[in-house]
Amino acid sequence: MATWLLMTGGPSAMPWTCLLHDLTGLHCPGCGMTRAANAVLDGNVAAAFRFNPLGVILLPLALVALVPEVLGWLRGCPPAWRFPLGTRGAWVLAWLVIGFAVLRNLPFPPFNWLAPTS
Repeated sequence: MATWLLMTGGPSAMPWTCLLHDLTGLHCPGCGMTRAANAVLDGNVAAAFRFNPLGVILLPLALVALVPEVLGWLRGCPPAWRFPLGTRGAWVLAWLVIGFAVLRNLPFPPFNWLAPTS
């Protein structure tokens, strides 16, 4: 559904906004991902990177990790391969996302370059 909305009407067709940004003016780690997804669907990875660089990097990795899990679930058996994240990797990923959220809200270069562009 979201893909169809993005492809037919662009990011302005999406019926929701970021609640954190609406209430506080701060950018969450996911701010800009709708526009980034639209830019990727249009084939413009550079623009997508300007909207949310971490999301553009992590989304393909998430898909690589998720596809075997979904296929295993559909088949009713454990996946043949699992993304080797582990506990330490999960902590690193969590701190990476938290750090990105903090840095993209700092009001000076180079950190304000992480905020989504208009």
